[in-house]
Amino acid sequence: MIKFLIHRPIAVLMAFTASFIIGLVTYYTLPISLLPDIAIPEITVQVSAANTSARELENTIVKPLRQQLIQVSTLKDIQSESRDGAGIIRLSFEYGTNTNLAFIEVNEKIDAAMSYLPKDVSRPKVVKASATDIPVFYLNLTLKKDSAYGSTQQQSFLELCEFAESVIKRRIEQLPEVAMVDVTGILEQQLQIVPDKDKMGIMGLTIEDIESVLSTNNVEPGSMTVRDGYYEYNIKFSTLLRTAEDVENIYLRKEGRIMQLKDFCRIHIIPVKERGMAVSNGKRAVTLAVIKQADENMDQMKKALAGTMGHFQRVYPDIDFSISRNQTELLDYTIYNLKENLSLGFLFICLIAVLFLGDVKSPLVIGISMFVSIVSCFTLFYLFNMSLNIISLAGLILALGMMIDSSIVVTENISQYRERGYSLRRACIVGTNEVITPMLSSSLTTIAVFIPLIFMSGIAGAIFFDQAFAVTVGLMVSYFTGIILLPVLYYLVYRTGVRTRKWRWLSFKFNNPIKDRTLFRMYDGGIDWVFSHKTLSVLFCLISVPFCVFFFFFIDKERMPTVEESELMVRIDWNENIHVDENKRRIDELFKELSAQTLEQTASIGHQDFILNRERELSSSEAELYFRTETSKEIAPLKQKVHQKLTDSYPNAVVSFFPPETVFEKLFVTGEPDVVAEFYARDKTEAPRAEAIRKVELELGQRAGVVPIGIAFENQLNLSINKEKLLLYRISYNELYRMLKTAFRENSVTMLHSYQQYLPISVAGDEKTVNDVLQETLIQTLPDNKGEIAYVPLRELITVAPTEDLKSITAGRNGEYVPFHFYGVKHAEELIKEAKQVAQDTGDWDTGFSGSFFSNKEMLDELVIILLVSLLLMYFILAAQFESFLQPLLVLVEIPIDVAFALMLLWLCGYTLNLMSAIGLIVTCGIVINDSILKLDAINELRKSGMPLVESIHEAGRRRLRPIIMTSLTTVFAMVPLLFSSDLGSELQKPLSVAMIGTMLVGTAVSLFIVPLLYWFIYRKKHA
Repeated sequence: MIKFLIHRPIAVLMAFTASFIIGLVTYYTLPISLLPDIAIPEITVQVSAANTSARELENTIVKPLRQQLIQVSTLKDIQSESRDGAGIIRLSFEYGTNTNLAFIEVNEKIDAAMSYLPKDVSRPKVVKASATDIPVFYLNLTLKKDSAYGSTQQQSFLELCEFAESVIKRRIEQLPEVAMVDVTGILEQQLQIVPDKDKMGIMGLTIEDIESVLSTNNVEPGSMTVRDGYYEYNIKFSTLLRTAEDVENIYLRKEGRIMQLKDFCRIHIIPVKERGMAVSNGKRAVTLAVIKQADENMDQMKKALAGTMGHFQRVYPDIDFSISRNQTELLDYTIYNLKENLSLGFLFICLIAVLFLGDVKSPLVIGISMFVSIVSCFTLFYLFNMSLNIISLAGLILALGMMIDSSIVVTENISQYRERGYSLRRACIVGTNEVITPMLSSSLTTIAVFIPLIFMSGIAGAIFFDQAFAVTVGLMVSYFTGIILLPVLYYLVYRTGVRTRKWRWLSFKFNNPIKDRTLFRMYDGGIDWVFSHKTLSVLFCLISVPFCVFFFFFIDKERMPTVEESELMVRIDWNENIHVDENKRRIDELFKELSAQTLEQTASIGHQDFILNRERELSSSEAELYFRTETSKEIAPLKQKVHQKLTDSYPNAVVSFFPPETVFEKLFVTGEPDVVAEFYARDKTEAPRAEAIRKVELELGQRAGVVPIGIAFENQLNLSINKEKLLLYRISYNELYRMLKTAFRENSVTMLHSYQQYLPISVAGDEKTVNDVLQETLIQTLPDNKGEIAYVPLRELITVAPTEDLKSITAGRNGEYVPFHFYGVKHAEELIKEAKQVAQDTGDWDTGFSGSFFSNKEMLDELVIILLVSLLLMYFILAAQFESFLQPLLVLVEIPIDVAFALMLLWLCGYTLNLMSAIGLIVTCGIVINDSILKLDAINELRKSGMPLVESIHEAGRRRLRPIIMTSLTTVFAMVPLLFSSDLGSELQKPLSVAMIGTMLVGTAVSLFIVPLLYWFIYRKKHA
């Protein structure tokens, strides 16, 4: 075949030129994303039940729903969290589950459960997790003037809220790249009616009278159509309340008297009692979360938004527009750096080729064939609907060092035949034909390593499909380029003489000691030393196996490498019954102290209004803070200072840290606790007491040596109504309930239909403490037999008792439990043992455990199995090539040696054994044996020609020395740029790069010196 191609070089060049052009065109049409498009296998069920306690919500709604949803097929885990007024159930599925079908089944189960739920409960909302629902960035709108929050500032902020919703939100949503804009921080208004109790007492009016007259005067019966001669009219009946004046002018009749509401009520529009707010850099803010269309390009969206934001800043100079948690910057920075690393790796590889080959023509040929291979790969990316993301680009960088191996081996082999006196044409044909089979085996053994990785369970298997695809495509394209295009290019470049001074540099050559005798002398010296110290060399091999096992258990393990970020999220539960204003005061105080250490500070305080919020709602005593620093090194001191400040000032506060929500974090869940100790109460008849939970928490911290994230409690007031006195004093229970709601400013009656704006109408009393309300409020009795009424103080009817309960109730497959979250655990087994002992000592608890420790262990166990499967596949491929059952074992014996020293290098460099470093070890095992394959193939060929065994070993080593060293160095240098970058993609790949570099350096030495010795031990008797 090669002979046929050499005689038709133009046809070959035209075919590869066409492939190059197609690849170049498809490159600019490939979608660019941060991570592969992977469906997040998670469904959230949101339960809402106003005025329902967490305990009642858990028992009456969440628990029945959970029991129904446990039956959903392919369900991996289920967790629920119930709080006052709201609950959330999270269903996790295995990766690869069809979430559309799971979504349908979840809805069916909820429909089936509705008959078991209270009649007045609204149907729970089901939300399917999607990477596209994660905001691309958050836009914070603040006023430039008057950071103080007075009445004038409040009016200005109300105008800002209206402007944000009616102008900014709509304008951004008009962009075709934007799916929607989610808004929080809006200050809403209500129409409040404050009755004068004295006047109501004189007139004999009750709260029920006010509610009744509001309802009857705020209806819309509908419309009718009437004919009038030739014409037809639509007549509309409406008594809707549209303005505050409409409410003031409502008439009502009581005991023969006609009056208006304004005669005995104060009516005015005021801001709604706030349940939450947004803060940006110390100022009250309106925050808009911008969400991308699923099929749109992130880069195009960034450009469109940049133009829109620039327009806003010019037209509205009184408003500050600040962007936080910007994922477009992360994408741009990461993809740009990975492309740059790809280019740098290519440049380093070309320099190595020039250094070793000693001229310019051979590296030029290798460089052209490599460039054609890389660009041609993009065609296959396009055909298989693959995107350019941090995984696929990292795969191309990984493949880059391997892709050049074919070109180097072919070029070097052709050069050797030319040095032996073969003609250029014959050298190209013979040199290429000789290495077709070993090169194919080398490519297949490397690909064989990736095949089992695709079948890994969980996110690892799903996400590394892209990397496996990139490496496989790169290797196969480069293989065919190496055996088809490269010999033709070599023939054309070396056949053509240099006739002009302009191109004379192509003929430049230099005497390089690396190319000639020095390299061979060093190799011969190494082989002689190994053969003269056989016992020591064999002992080295034997020691490597237990050394590998030791380091595997000794080195720290985690699921994913720690990615250094300059952003930090902090969730604070003050663990006190504070209101939103006090919450904001504390946050402002904290922000002032940390302003010098941070570039940006934002906060979500209390309840947030995001429609797509899949997480649990924040209560008025909780806050979620976002910090951004100049460098990632400042995050650890910032975290320490935040924790110290909050612990000193507010010892009851529960503080947790986690990374910002991104697509990467959503997929990999790097903020998961190391261990979660789940304590299940044995006594199911009553709720766990706060004192018992605190005692367990304290004992766990003392015995385990790691303090768990604290459990948040909620102080409550139980109002007990004396039913006997209600009957005695002839008081309606409904009227008592209305009176309490009015006194506590929670009595929302109807809506004011103010054209495009709907405002709630509430009946409220003057703001007072609970004790004042009970002491000062009088309730009217029903008329007695004589028609007389009386007034009774509330304190005679109600008893107040303080109680304490869990703020949120957590449950899973096995029912309700108290979770203790542990971070930074060094010895998880000891922690689990101590937690079991604590539960056993009390006798009141059963235990269960979860967390990243278990998922990491499961993943590493799976990787060990994958390594064994990969070794088995490689053995079969090598056995087929060498036609021997013994020689493949010689090749594979170097793997434990290489892995042992790679693990040691990881430990010395401060890295852990994680998914990425384990992938690097497994992949390199497939690469590094290629050197041994080349060498053993050459030894076998020389032995067949009749050359003695030792001489064959020396001669084969000299023939394959330069390609072995060059291919090893090119693989190493392709990884080097990743070590000096700090973007997300490079941070992920650093452990992989270190593992590969360590394995390649040790593996090359083993292939050159140790494998020939083992070969000699096996075959020496046949040549004795």
